[in-house]
Amino acid sequence: MNIYTERVDRLREKMTEAGIDVYYIPMSDCHNSEYVAPHFKCISFISGFTGSAGSVVVTKDQAWLFADGRYFIQAANQLEGSGIELMKIGEPGVPELYDFLVEKSRGKVLGFDGSVVPAWFGNRFSGDVKCDRDLAGEIWTDRPEQIFTDIYELPFESVGETAGSKISRIRKELEGHVKEGTDYLYIINSLDDIAWIFNLRADDVENNPVQFAYAAITRDRVKLYTGAELPDIPFEKGEYSPKCLCIEGYDTVLMDVSRISFDTYRYYKEKGADIIDIANPSTLMKGIKNSVEIACLKEALVMDSAVMVNFMYWLKKNIGTIPMDEVSVADYLEDLRSAQEGFIGLSFGTISAYGANAAQMHYSPKRGSCAVIEPKGFLLVDSGGQYMKGTTDITRTFAMGPVTAEEKKAFTLTAASMLRLADAKFIKGCQGEVLDIMAREPMWREGWDYKCGTGHGVGHILNVHEGPHNIRWKINHDHPTAVLEPGMIVTDEPGVYREGQFGIRTENELLVKVYKETSDGTFYEFDNLTFIPIDKDAIDKEYLTAEDLRMLNEYHAEVYRVIAPLVDDEVREWLKEYTAEL
Repeated sequence: MNIYTERVDRLREKMTEAGIDVYYIPMSDCHNSEYVAPHFKCISFISGFTGSAGSVVVTKDQAWLFADGRYFIQAANQLEGSGIELMKIGEPGVPELYDFLVEKSRGKVLGFDGSVVPAWFGNRFSGDVKCDRDLAGEIWTDRPEQIFTDIYELPFESVGETAGSKISRIRKELEGHVKEGTDYLYIINSLDDIAWIFNLRADDVENNPVQFAYAAITRDRVKLYTGAELPDIPFEKGEYSPKCLCIEGYDTVLMDVSRISFDTYRYYKEKGADIIDIANPSTLMKGIKNSVEIACLKEALVMDSAVMVNFMYWLKKNIGTIPMDEVSVADYLEDLRSAQEGFIGLSFGTISAYGANAAQMHYSPKRGSCAVIEPKGFLLVDSGGQYMKGTTDITRTFAMGPVTAEEKKAFTLTAASMLRLADAKFIKGCQGEVLDIMAREPMWREGWDYKCGTGHGVGHILNVHEGPHNIRWKINHDHPTAVLEPGMIVTDEPGVYREGQFGIRTENELLVKVYKETSDGTFYEFDNLTFIPIDKDAIDKEYLTAEDLRMLNEYHAEVYRVIAPLVDDEVREWLKEYTAEL
């Protein structure tokens, strides 16, 4: 019997004991994080699926995994033999998760761990719900411990604003939603928001420099609940310093505010509190970078682009002459990054995918069993670094030798898609849904599409995925995207993915800035922050318009201007060739 079949059966025994008919497990933690520490990966334990997003639903005789288009191929492979059915989110005939749960639990008892389900989701269920037990955790006998690592403070020259100033801005926003003189208690459980507010970082979640913590803000007090010792941080100094800052133990938040997430809502409703549902003020504040953050990030991305140029040169020079596999080239790239000033770590696990493996958008190579790279076909490398100057996210697809005409067409249209979005001009008030077609139109014209968003926000020395803004065409009413505003960073990463054949993605980071003001309004544009050649060995000019070709040549000229002074003579000569006009 498959090990995951056994685990699902054991979960069903727990469900019967608890009087639960339908059990729901999200890929989440007590802070509703996108990327979670090993302690919270109950889905991986139950199903074997290791993607960063997904949900498992188990009944007395069936089980399902809901996963989005990034993980269709990976999930199908990992679920094989488990008896768990893959539900491909967004595909015809596949219901929304909420609707599915409602249907399966009609007249029955629905269960889930209320500490890892957000209040907005849990509160939608009106039937019989039990949320006080983590049944998957109860059968996970060798579950990893929740780890608290050392906390450190970021210097002012890296962030440009004190914690006290940020708290003052949050209080001002909160006071606009309550009656004058009314007491309020603002609870924060989002790890990247807490890290941003207090200018603190740690390593509690791999590749995400955050600490497990909660925070509470009132009119005159601030509490930070943490599981680690804090450094000697001068919070009481400066004009905007928070008053009455209290440091409490991480677990004591349960005594103060019960649990965050769905449990919080239930707790305060029972207490008779007036709960106001507003957007987290710090999320938008965090998404709009200040001048110091922007300047630091630009330096980090130029440095990281130079790393990628050296990496590309090494690949092109050595393919076919030295052994290479997906892990060894990822290791080489990490060594290049780790030699840079202010390097903290990777911003996510490097996606190094050769040939057909690249069709899995979030493919993760395994040492000892990964693909060997040959002097043909494509290698896709999606990677990034955490530096004291900023967080980077860069994808390039490299022709390692001859590629087919179909592969060249897909590569060229991907490059054109990326360049067209980067060149967009748009009026103030636009959201990402408005701009997504700038990237997808060349694909849609061919009847192609990629089953993911086109772009996401990027944190500053924080999570590589950050809201509240993004670029996508699908409207998500549960998580509406924010209006694009100057100072926001967003990725631009269209692609083509063919199962069993190849995967192509080209990604730059962009900064929203003012373009011009006219009698018709204020208009914005993007400032490109990434400077790496788009591999000319895979470009077919037949699929480029005159405007596409102009943008490609201008981009390459800028790449050479910025990066040439940062690499040695041999690489500079090679770079001159790879950025020459087509």
